[in-house]
Amino acid sequence: GMTLEQVVADRDQKLGAFRDSLLPLRMTLKTQDFFGGDQPLYADYALFGVFQWARCTSSFQLLAEDDPVARWRSRMLNAFDGLALSSPGYD
Repeated sequence: GMTLEQVVADRDQKLGAFRDSLLPLRMTLKTQDFFGGDQPLYADYALFGVFQWARCTSSFQLLAEDDPVARWRSRMLNAFDGLALSSPGYD
């Protein structure tokens, strides 16, 4: 019921709440590289799809650089010789 411009109009104010919602992910990734432990499993790939979509559609920085979720995302981007990085997207 609103335009895309209206949807993102207050995204800066919502960013903190979004990042806070990642706490369960962050707590897991503080102790292991992937949700599957040493290697990614379905949960890693399924969740990564959301972050890859965001990366491919917007330059808006969802994650702080020092966030364990951002480091996990980087590992996923570089998996399979950087296959995900071959998709057009923003840094």
